[in-house]
Amino acid sequence: MAGSYVTWVAKYPVGSGHVDTEDGTARLRVHNVCSVFDVFTVPNSFDISHAQGVFSAVINSMKIDWSGVTRSVLGFSDPTSKFRGDFFECSAQIAVSATTPVETGHGFHFESDPSTTVTGFAQFGTEQNGVYF
Repeated sequence: MAGSYVTWVAKYPVGSGHVDTEDGTARLRVHNVCSVFDVFTVPNSFDISHAQGVFSAVINSMKIDWSGVTRSVLGFSDPTSKFRGDFFECSAQIAVSATTPVETGHGFHFESDPSTTVTGFAQFGTEQNGVYF
């Protein structure tokens, strides 16, 4: 979908994440992720013209903890797509702090409350794909 900002991809420093398949837990900790884009609404993110605008934002911090495995899919393999892995469905607790720069005219700051986080679906795992398949 040309012009869409639906998916975020960012390189995190080594050590930002940890997966413990034996314990059934995973965690991610990141700080100061720049060049994240805020499009305000889901419909605006799908609209190529982005009528409501697009503003650069910074994720000041993000902490995600996955735990409480309810279902495991071990040894999943799709040779046609060259993809395999072990996956664990669970719950997640998320804490995010994000800010749009003042120079955008907004300077909006968002702070989530991890105690009120509700996750409809959470999953972590390990996978190999492509040449690593």
